[in-house]
Formats: sequence, structure tokens, C-alpha cells
Amino acid sequence: MHKNSAYYKNFYNLYLGILTTLVALPILAPVLLRLGLELPAKMIYFVYSFFCHQFASRSIHLFDYQFAWCARDTGIWLAVAVVAWLLKFKIVKPIKWYWVIPFVIPIALDGGIQTAFTALNIEGASTLSNLPLYASNNLIRFVTGAFFGVGLSLWISGTFIEDAEPELKESQNTKAKNFIDVFKILQVKKVALIMAVLVTIYGASIQLWRLTSNEVLPTNTLDSVVKLQNLNFFERRADGVCPTSGVEDIFNWNCFFN
Repeated sequence: MHKNSAYYKNFYNLYLGILTTLVALPILAPVLLRLGLELPAKMIYFVYSFFCHQFASRSIHLFDYQFAWCARDTGIWLAVAVVAWLLKFKIVKPIKWYWVIPFVIPIALDGGIQTAFTALNIEGASTLSNLPLYASNNLIRFVTGAFFGVGLSLWISGTFIEDAEPELKESQNTKAKNFIDVFKILQVKKVALIMAVLVTIYGASIQLWRLTSNEVLPTNTLDSVVKLQNLNFFERRADGVCPTSGVEDIFNWNCFFN
């Protein structure tokens, strides 16, 4: 048992390293472009293009270049990594899969309602044309993504760390008999504090964006103004490398491999 526990602890440390790298690389991509290191930046944008739409208007920027993934994905994976580290130091406890459901609702509503209104061409009374009746913004995308990421990591990262720390399994055996039990299982106060820290990081990122960029700037202090929808779904990485503009080459292979 001791040997198994040591094995799983090593596995969890490897998992933390991978998560931390996963979060750091998209943020590093615009820095590499600023330093003139285009090849490694290309590699990052290319790999992450399989997991994110990379719309410039929905991304945080540095030095006028967009992150390699959007604001929502930044929130999701930053939260997953932060919670994974907190689990390692037993600051939060794992949850069972069905307790993730409350964490899914905000991101599902935010993305789902906008997608439905956009698909049905239901426009709102806005001074900006082509905006659906409900249109999200980067602050809301980040917050709903981060909230989902917190719940996801409490479950998945929590499942991994239970093998390294068997005593943590006791926290999952708690049955909710009333609202107070639900409050405790979901660790509401700690989740609220985590979200406050994540939003603070987001706000600092927007300010860093404003300080390092001259041409592409956030809409306001938190980049919380709805931006005009880009009707060209295939326009990717407009503020990165190897931008695309049409369905004929949605990855821009020639740019990435030349």
C-alpha cells in the first residue's frame, strides 16, 4: 500500500507539471512572438488550434498578440490547474462527479443561449449590428469557464489525488441530507475565494494587455463590453500567427510548415 501511494503521488506530481505547462504555453505564445521567436510560437498556436477556435475578439492579448486560446478556455484550464494544486496541499477536497452539475450550469447557459440566438438570427436592440439578443463578453466567458474548471478539477483532479492520499476518500462518502451538507460538500466559501482570486488574475491580465499593446486594446478595464460578432467563422488567429480567413484552408498549413 505504501508503494502504491508513493507511485500515485509521483503520478499526481507529473499531472500537476503537465497542467501547469498546459496553462503556461498559450500565454507564452505572444511573448515569444514579441521576442521574435516565431517558430516555437507557431508550434504553440498550431497545437492549441485543435482545442480552441482562437478567435482574436474572444482572446486576451499581450504585446498586440492574442493568447493561443480564448478567454473561456483560459478560465477553464487556469481554474483546473489552480484547484489541482490546492488539492495537493489539502486546501480543498474532492467531490463526486454529480456535484459538478452546478458548476456546468453557468457555462452552459452563457454559451448555449448565445449560440441559439445566433443560429436563429434573433438580434437585440443594440447600436452594434449583427449582435444576437444575448451576446457574451470576455469577462463573462472567463468567469463561467473558470467556475466550470473549478468543479471539473474538484472531481477529476480529486479522483487522481485520492489514490495518493487515501484519507481524502472519506470526504466523498459524505451524504447530503440538507442544504448545509450541500454547502459543505461544495465548499462554497472556498470556491468563492478561488473565484475571487481567478477574477483578480483575469483583471491583472487585462491591465497587462493594455500596458503592453498599442494597436489591439481591451474594451475597458475588464474587457467586458460586447464586441461585434465576426460573421466569418473561419477567421482564426487574426492577431497571432498563420491567420486563416476561409474554409479552403482552415489551418493554414503552408504557413505553419514553411
